[in-house]
Amino acid sequence: MEFIQLICPNCNGKIENKKGQTFKCPFCETELLLKENKVYYVDQTIHNYYGTPPASAPVTTNPAKRAKTAGLVSLVLLCAMVGYFFLIGNPVKDSGTVKSPPVRTMPESEVLLFFLKDIFNKGTAMPTEEEIERIRYLSADHSEDQWHFVYSFDDPFTNKQAEKINYVISDKILNTQKIEQKDFEAFSGLTALNLMGEYEISKNQDVSFRHMEQLKSYEGGFNESFQVFAQYFADKAKVVELSVQIRNNAELALLLEFPNLQSLDISYVDKSVTDFHLLNQLKLKSLSFRTINDIKWLSSLTGLESLGIYYSDATDFSSLYSLSQLQELRFEAVKNLKTIDFVQNMPNLQVLEIDRADLASLERLRNKLSLTKLRVAYLSPLGSVEFVNSLTSLTELSITGYHGAVSSFTLPNLKKAEVSGSILKKLTAPALQSLKVNIGSVDLHGADVVKYPQLEQLSLIDGSFEDIRSLDRLPSLQSLYVEDMSFYDETSALFQLQHIKTLTCKDCSFQLRSQDPFSNDTLEHLILTKTWFQIGNERVSEMDKVMPYFANVTALRSFSMQDSSLQSLDFMNKWQHMEVLHLENNAISNVEPLVKLPNLKKLYMEGNPVQNKSVLDKRILVY
Repeated sequence: MEFIQLICPNCNGKIENKKGQTFKCPFCETELLLKENKVYYVDQTIHNYYGTPPASAPVTTNPAKRAKTAGLVSLVLLCAMVGYFFLIGNPVKDSGTVKSPPVRTMPESEVLLFFLKDIFNKGTAMPTEEEIERIRYLSADHSEDQWHFVYSFDDPFTNKQAEKINYVISDKILNTQKIEQKDFEAFSGLTALNLMGEYEISKNQDVSFRHMEQLKSYEGGFNESFQVFAQYFADKAKVVELSVQIRNNAELALLLEFPNLQSLDISYVDKSVTDFHLLNQLKLKSLSFRTINDIKWLSSLTGLESLGIYYSDATDFSSLYSLSQLQELRFEAVKNLKTIDFVQNMPNLQVLEIDRADLASLERLRNKLSLTKLRVAYLSPLGSVEFVNSLTSLTELSITGYHGAVSSFTLPNLKKAEVSGSILKKLTAPALQSLKVNIGSVDLHGADVVKYPQLEQLSLIDGSFEDIRSLDRLPSLQSLYVEDMSFYDETSALFQLQHIKTLTCKDCSFQLRSQDPFSNDTLEHLILTKTWFQIGNERVSEMDKVMPYFANVTALRSFSMQDSSLQSLDFMNKWQHMEVLHLENNAISNVEPLVKLPNLKKLYMEGNPVQNKSVLDKRILVY
């Protein structure tokens, strides 16, 4: 049988033939299901009849009726000809304006409506168009089986310190639903919309953002055609940021219609695209791209301040020597990157990130005092990070996936760090405020952390940590995140820390060796996600046996425990400061104990067999 070359309908990539009926594009991961086109052959025999056919009745025609029919046919033909010549003689004149399709002023998807009702404290009431218009920044993506939104009421283009708030949908049913792209038309006040190439956002044929007069930044949904969404904007001169897929040289040239474009992210490039020199005509300050292997054309973009090269098989990086104005440089999955000599020609370089490259040495960074942020990850040949000790200007440092030799670091200006347990033991950073530790195989002790007196946020991941009580010696430490950790003798100490106001426990196990409940009048926010408890030596699956231990954590303002077996809420009687409860997907049927919580404002109870919601005060918003 002859094989047909398969082409991906989304990215035009070539798909190799494999056994079975399911095919996946190796470039964009679009899945194809091919069905066999079965042809049925019909063996038909015609039997001729040689007998005498029966006599048929003669057909008679009314002459008057035949004349009338002929007249009607002639009239129809005459009207058609007159209409045709009228149309070709009077062509429709181009008004010079593009007629926009009707704009959706209110989202229709349940996911977006739930999100909006919650952030505007609407309860079951619908948000207003005026409220939705207040949102200036919005991103949406679906990951780990949940919808994630990031939003802001401040314009990030006029306020560089704009607060961006993360919001996650917990409802399991809502998380199975898609969002229509046209729903985002309702956010008429946006200056930035980021759909993050999301597959779960359904495309619409009649989308328009022409009514969004302040829209300056856009990233489309999954495999969205740049040629299509380039027509979404009323004034292309206002657009300063774009994330696009370029499938041909014509689409690359289309970028020139955005004269004030400053930031460009090219998430996909077809191999036929060659006219990258056209980018010289734009005033780009920031450029990032994926899967481009010939990058010689970069040498002419001397005005760039930020550059990101991702998933590239490039072997010639000489063009980077010309980019002397770069302030930020990022590499990811650039396997042929062997040296970073070019950074010597970048006197203003402040941010450098290298993730998954074949670099054996970063010695060229020694004494690079312009650097304030350095991130290196999974550089397997890298044998030493001793050079870091010379980078005394660093304020942020991240070293992950490193298994080589570790030397001492003294970084007086470092404020944020992500390191392994072995590096932490050698790190001196008196100004450190935020610390994330992937503990690994070393035994981490409280003394390894309390040497940072200004620490405000601490994340401990995957390993053993001893002397949790020592964290009480850090008066500024208010946020603690623990993941994939086990606590035995120090479970009570963890939940009774004196200064911690926000505690998040994920994928952790705890042993309760005392009958006494925890006592804590400081902790305000507690999140328990996929946690396991053991009372004595007995593994407990019923959370109703565990939660009475938390009865005296009296300062709590928010509590989250989802996807568990909780049935009773009687343990909450002393939680008089409680404002927000996330109890989705438990086994709660009676909410009457919540009547005694005077400050309760929001209650998330989806997925519970609640029978008596009516007992709750009407001021409480129930989702």
